[in-house]
Amino acid sequence: MAEKFKSKGGFVLASVGAAVGLGNALRFPGLCAKYGGGAFLLIYMAGLVLLGVPLLNAEIALGRKVKGGAPDCMQALLKGGSKLGWAQCANSVFTAVLYAGMAGWILSMAFEIFPLCNSMNAAQIAPSYFFGNVLHAGGDGVVSGISPLVSVCIAAVWVFMFLCLKGGAGSISGAAKFTVLVPVAMFTVISVRGMFYENSGEALRALFTPDFSRMSSPEIWISALGQVFFSLSLAVGIMPAYGAYLPDGCSIFPASLLIAAADAFVSVLASVALFTTLYGCGLQGEISSSGIITAFSVYPAAIVSLFKNPVACGTVGALFYFSLSLMAVQSGVSMLEAALSPVIKKSGFSRAAAAAVSCAVLGVASMIFATTAADAAVEIADLFVNFYNVLVLCILECLVLGRKRNLSPLVEEINRYSGKMRMPRAPFGISVGVLCPAVLILLAVPQFLKLFSPLPYPHWAQFAFGTGTGIAAAFAGFAADALFSKFARARGKQVSFKKSGGT
Repeated sequence: MAEKFKSKGGFVLASVGAAVGLGNALRFPGLCAKYGGGAFLLIYMAGLVLLGVPLLNAEIALGRKVKGGAPDCMQALLKGGSKLGWAQCANSVFTAVLYAGMAGWILSMAFEIFPLCNSMNAAQIAPSYFFGNVLHAGGDGVVSGISPLVSVCIAAVWVFMFLCLKGGAGSISGAAKFTVLVPVAMFTVISVRGMFYENSGEALRALFTPDFSRMSSPEIWISALGQVFFSLSLAVGIMPAYGAYLPDGCSIFPASLLIAAADAFVSVLASVALFTTLYGCGLQGEISSSGIITAFSVYPAAIVSLFKNPVACGTVGALFYFSLSLMAVQSGVSMLEAALSPVIKKSGFSRAAAAAVSCAVLGVASMIFATTAADAAVEIADLFVNFYNVLVLCILECLVLGRKRNLSPLVEEINRYSGKMRMPRAPFGISVGVLCPAVLILLAVPQFLKLFSPLPYPHWAQFAFGTGTGIAAAFAGFAADALFSKFARARGKQVSFKKSGGT
């Protein structure tokens, strides 16, 4: 593949941008609050080291060794595995549409936070302001109107995503300098402001002091370990695609440690910002494990109470939501790149044309998130596209990766150019081949049992925005595999992992 990141720094920034998303900024702090602060953090950090880092290394190494995205990587591991790779790409396209819609929501709040802060009864209306006054959501999944502001913001998001995608690896890593560093700077400012509240010490104790009695509950382990896999954007095709862009000479293992450390740092930083701010505003009881509630109900209520001056509150709020929208956009770009990369390689389409057509078509589809059905669409799609589908795809990937003959070549690829900082072979094999699939299967069982409890939405909405996406991703995997198989044969023999060594 001709495209390459210009440096290891560009690769790390792009990968951090893919990993660090709304889940880190919004959902992670809520999970900490729900599961005893420090206890959740301890399990998460242990899972990050023992499970997340080895699997992250495996995906990056696989991409660089095969020099292709998820379809080529899965095919190199297992005959017929390209179908799984294409299914991962298809689900990433659905996720990109979801993230673009969410980015449009967040960007619209950057404009609406000023009138909210200047309202006479801002504190009372803040929790329901976005869904009631901006989105006019019906809560029943039925389209009866569209928000002009949200639709314009979603369109602007897709224009920005196109500009990032058409330039390839260079544009993606360049954009990440803003989409990663600006939100980090904003969360740092909010955290520093939170430290000046009288009860900031109480907030930090609530966040970092472990409640070991919580560790006896299986739910905390399921939530913390699940967050490890999802926060690193594993099994969605991103890291193999970025690994293919990683130049020879760059060491994978140290780079993966930087990515994982940055992912954990942003999660903890966002938690400090949320805890200190909400404790300082007397809203500590409102912390929620739902990122949607945190972003559009809890944070608005806190922002209008930050200062006595509504202009100051509005300014901070606008900067905060603009920063948050950058995180959502970068995640969307990464998800779409996971699919564009193999399509461009297999089809021969120009990158600019492929990016333009994709963004135009998907931009129209994402307008559902500007309608009165948007709240139902986002909740259902986030649950299925961004959780259940990824969970199944991650289990299947781990089962394919964990075959014994696949592991030695991966370790060799990881440790090329690594010097003294090397991935140990035996722990890597145990983690990727045994622990990751076992933990994911244990995680999946109770989560899929929850599907027997119906959501408060019509069955057609659950299928259209939820279960139907899993079927569509599987169908797309088979269809894309059939469509591009002749291109793969024309390009010669795939890289095989039956023999060790470099490419």
